[in-house]
Amino acid sequence: MKNTFLKIGIILILFVMVFALTGCGTNNQGAEENQTENQNEEISSQEDEKVKLNDELEGVCGFAQQKIDKKYKIVALKEDGTTFDITTLGETRYEALDYSGGKIYLQKEQDFYEIDLTKGNGNYEVAKTFSYDLEYPTYYKSMGVYNGKIYFDADQDNLVSYDLKTGETKNVVDEEEIFGMYVNKENGKIYYTERSPQNFLKEYDTKTGEIKTIDSAESESGRLYGGGTYYYNIGIGTGNTSEAILYGKEEGQGDDRKTNNYIYKIDTGEKIKIDDLYMTGTYIDDKLYYCASVSEGPYPNHVLKVMENGNVQTIMEEQENDFIDFYDLGNGKIQAVMTWGQDISSEGEQAYLIDKETLEVEKTDKRFEFVHLIQEADNEVIEE
Repeated sequence: MKNTFLKIGIILILFVMVFALTGCGTNNQGAEENQTENQNEEISSQEDEKVKLNDELEGVCGFAQQKIDKKYKIVALKEDGTTFDITTLGETRYEALDYSGGKIYLQKEQDFYEIDLTKGNGNYEVAKTFSYDLEYPTYYKSMGVYNGKIYFDADQDNLVSYDLKTGETKNVVDEEEIFGMYVNKENGKIYYTERSPQNFLKEYDTKTGEIKTIDSAESESGRLYGGGTYYYNIGIGTGNTSEAILYGKEEGQGDDRKTNNYIYKIDTGEKIKIDDLYMTGTYIDDKLYYCASVSEGPYPNHVLKVMENGNVQTIMEEQENDFIDFYDLGNGKIQAVMTWGQDISSEGEQAYLIDKETLEVEKTDKRFEFVHLIQEADNEVIEE
């Protein structure tokens, strides 16, 4: 009898254990399903918060102003090397371009515009956003959009922000004369130069308001032939990326002064001096693509060069002319534009493409300005 009760007890215990394990398995499975469902909802929510451009813009990697003869249009650059027209060819030449939150932002003199790329396939309107009273609207503009604000330098004087949501205009840095800036969207910092009267390359943190000095140059002015004043100073180059800042600064004294050029590595703070006297360039994928003069004479020849890990390679034979507007086009090619001529009657230009993999150089019939490649920070929706 005892054995019978013992067997029945064991069977009951086993039944309870099986039931408990089955129940736990069901609960665990349900918990895993709930967790997966929550993760999917979170991913879906994150995707909803990202910018969704019109479907005809699929494969777009950036935006630029294209120049054809003396007319201009805004185009989208695609990864396959083709372009898509955003505006039609016309006389209007914008002086600065940026992209953020599904919109292209443009500046011409004191007026700022936007083009919404999320509405109306094939029908894009250039809408005026705001105007800023510029007393001396110079041709050279510096403008960038980050975290819902347009940043620009006003009359080479103040660093100004315009809030796209509230319409508020604010002087971000107004202590000294500012004459050039670059907005780095990867770290939320603005790099700019100021003259006070010494010259500085500085970094402004948009999140904290902290200002950091990166480099400086002694200011020395002289008289131009036309009676104006020029300054030996420090200046930001045009080919800056999230990885590095290109800048030049005057060093030495009197007749021995000359412009030396540097790469400032943003992540490490390292400053790399370029031995060549170069006109302009761009730093992409740990490589510097640039134009170098072969002598210090008044009209020197120039060559195209690439520097990687301290090693320099010449990729084009000497030319009488120099190069400007180095841009990464997002399709494996770098654009460089050769210019020549001393006046309007003799001026001209020819665009070239540098293959980033083979370093081969070829002529191209397309000419782009103000190229902006889409970055991760550009994909956030800006609520206005």
